[in-house]
Amino acid sequence: MKTIICGSGIGGLVTAIRLADKGIPVEIYEKNFYAGGKMGEFRKSGFRFDTGPSVITMPDLIIDLFNDTGRHVEDYLEFIKPEISCRYFWEDGTVFNSFNNKTYCKDELKKVFSESESINFSKFIDYSKNFFELYNDIFGKVEFNIRDYLSKKYLANFTKFVSGRSINDVSNKFFREKKLKQIINRYATFTGSSPYLIPQFFSVIPYVEFEFGSFYLKDGMYSLALALEKICGEYGIEIRYGQELVKIESEGKRIKKLFFRNKDNLITETTGFENVVSNFTNMKELTGKNYFDNTDWSSSGFIMMLGINREFKELAYHNVFFSNDYENEYIDIYENKIPADDMTIYLSVSSKFNGVDAPQSMENWFLFVNVPYLSRKFEWNDNSKKEYFVKVLNKLDRFSYLFDDSIRNHIIFSEIYSPEEFKNLYNSEFGSIYGLSSNSIYTLMKRIKNKSSQFGNLYFTGGNTNPGGGIPLCFLSAKSVAGMIK
Repeated sequence: MKTIICGSGIGGLVTAIRLADKGIPVEIYEKNFYAGGKMGEFRKSGFRFDTGPSVITMPDLIIDLFNDTGRHVEDYLEFIKPEISCRYFWEDGTVFNSFNNKTYCKDELKKVFSESESINFSKFIDYSKNFFELYNDIFGKVEFNIRDYLSKKYLANFTKFVSGRSINDVSNKFFREKKLKQIINRYATFTGSSPYLIPQFFSVIPYVEFEFGSFYLKDGMYSLALALEKICGEYGIEIRYGQELVKIESEGKRIKKLFFRNKDNLITETTGFENVVSNFTNMKELTGKNYFDNTDWSSSGFIMMLGINREFKELAYHNVFFSNDYENEYIDIYENKIPADDMTIYLSVSSKFNGVDAPQSMENWFLFVNVPYLSRKFEWNDNSKKEYFVKVLNKLDRFSYLFDDSIRNHIIFSEIYSPEEFKNLYNSEFGSIYGLSSNSIYTLMKRIKNKSSQFGNLYFTGGNTNPGGGIPLCFLSAKSVAGMIK
């Protein structure tokens, strides 16, 4: 009996491949007309943009899929390890290069901050390593369960996990320099969470990047989605595009019928399947109403894709422009639930590595700003999008030591995505990026599990489920789900 997978995001594609490799028939239904989910791309006027993840950590988790299915990853993908993983900017003219080379990074810490802060950084890495080992031991299992910690072996580490200490508390423990604290705190946003709330366990995120490095794909990040789509074709897996799941019917504890709506608004019924895998969690019939009664959702994003008519040699592939009051920025996002006036801006320029992503002597700018999920506190409409677009450009103009005139003078075109687009394009709960946030142990426990407790033949995969968001964890999520079904 076949398995139906709803959604062709990374989790859905990898689950399908792993099931097909074990001889289980699979069909994928996708509401959009492309594979990849939040890992998408946008093209215009000779420019190409990756619209989702822009960095890969722990590539071994991706390579495992190719090894497990008897393939060579180099036949599909080429990983690049850039010299600088990220370049950080502050309005006062401070610039910090986070090198992938550990020796270079240590020297940069001394140069920009101090020798003592460089030593403190090494101590921070040693401290965070404990959480990485904890992650491998517990969170790398098929399904996270609190009972896994209730043994003498794990109790000491578990008390660290639930200590009430946040990533910001850890930063304060190890560092004196405010700017270095900002760099470490930024990694909380990789889960759509606040550094002032998220448990210290998530110090594992900066540890992974600084210890093992960050990577890019030679042909763009979207090449990963295309590679997975190609492998699906090699297994004969049909991806039915333009098919949105709108209704289910069940008997007892099993889903028996699925109903999909196509672009012409026609609804078709699908039966004759053994299991269902959902690559999204924004449907009450699947998750249960109680899930949507939660209020601590992860942040969303305000995205600006700009075609720029010149090159800026001062920029790296990854760049971050910090706000002046980092704590107030997150009070606005998570407490006031409004976009911050003084925001931190992430800027990716993939044409630095892949020249075909922009016309000659031009650059493709992908800007991302953390903003709150959709609520009654703030409405994203055409006017509010334009107003925030201007605010972001005004923020960039304050970095006058980088840009000799306003960025406005170099924009050929612009494209904007707001939380409304996240909700409509990706079925994201309230436009959030990762479903529930990781701001507390409580919300972590409320995340949708990989195996449904409501239906015996329903499973969840992807960044909104266990073990969490990001490309490597989506691969782990899919491996877990495929293992359960198998």
